[in-house]
Amino acid sequence: MKPAQHLEQLDLGAVVRPFDELGDALLIAVEDAGGRHLAGAPATGTGHTRAIGSIRAHGEVAGRVVLHGPSADSDVVRAVAAALGGALSIAAGAGIPPAASGYATTTTLEEELAHGRRLQRTFVSLVPPDVPGYDLASHYEAAREVGGDFFDLFRLRRRGRPLSIVVADVTGKGVAAALLMAFARPLLHAAIDHAPDPATALERTNTILAGERRTGLFITALCARLDPGTGVMRLANAGHEPPLFVPGDGSPVALVLGSGPLMGAFAHLDVPEVEARLSPGDVVLFYTDGVTDARSPDGERFEEERLMAAVQRARGGTAHDVVREVSDAVTAFAAGTEPADDITIVAVGRHRQRVRGASRRGAPP
Repeated sequence: MKPAQHLEQLDLGAVVRPFDELGDALLIAVEDAGGRHLAGAPATGTGHTRAIGSIRAHGEVAGRVVLHGPSADSDVVRAVAAALGGALSIAAGAGIPPAASGYATTTTLEEELAHGRRLQRTFVSLVPPDVPGYDLASHYEAAREVGGDFFDLFRLRRRGRPLSIVVADVTGKGVAAALLMAFARPLLHAAIDHAPDPATALERTNTILAGERRTGLFITALCARLDPGTGVMRLANAGHEPPLFVPGDGSPVALVLGSGPLMGAFAHLDVPEVEARLSPGDVVLFYTDGVTDARSPDGERFEEERLMAAVQRARGGTAHDVVREVSDAVTAFAAGTEPADDITIVAVGRHRQRVRGASRRGAPP
């Protein structure tokens, strides 16, 4: 079978369909090796940035995935294009010796997707954007199983350049979870770029997932938007672990409560939006359940009490100190036990001292 035939036998419509609801924000096309359009919105315009992921079938180029549109100019979208190209390569039999039935085994597919996911994480969000007056820190550890954690930290292209924080987790494991993560990331990113607030971004993403999802998987997601000038952070939570607010004045650590259902389960989320204000010295900690579900060699869970104890030990430090203390505590507790789930930790902290020469306008009370 020729490379193009391997590609054409796939249900490419199911791959591109979730992107249709985004309009011109982020479009997707699938082409064969000769540039012939196979599915999606043809990438014919010259004014839009493109992110390209190669598709290979049994060692030969079969085609490419092209993400294009105003939202395509980011490392996240480029990573997703590469991930989608890799996923379609696997589906088309790329570089995988066929089993007796003519298809690769599920185990092999999971191993290939796990490798691609780990590679992707080496250059997406691990280097945070520069936000004067704030520390941004993160830690990510992939589990042995193919999983679905993802997070993004990026500045929005609007007045004040607010910081967007996204932490999400696809329920379940395996190939389906990894692919749903690959599809959901650009949906969330594009929605956040164009939505007026975090709750609306989650609602728009959920509309697509609930309408197009064909699996029993769901996504927990937390979306936040920080105004660097005022320190005001607006948060919307769709079934995710509540973040921890760590005050710089020594007052008790508090959960940032307020949550709706996880994404993909219902047609409407109706997620409440809550607000937190970061004063100098305050830190907000986000994490996935891979932290609290971490296991010791005897099977004991890390749980919330140990998480709170680690945060308390880092009190008075920066966002980097908090992330380091929590990740070190989980590592020590696990004592070499392979993680059962991905571990994601993200923290945002406001500097204790005002940057010299900065305006006092918009400072928190």
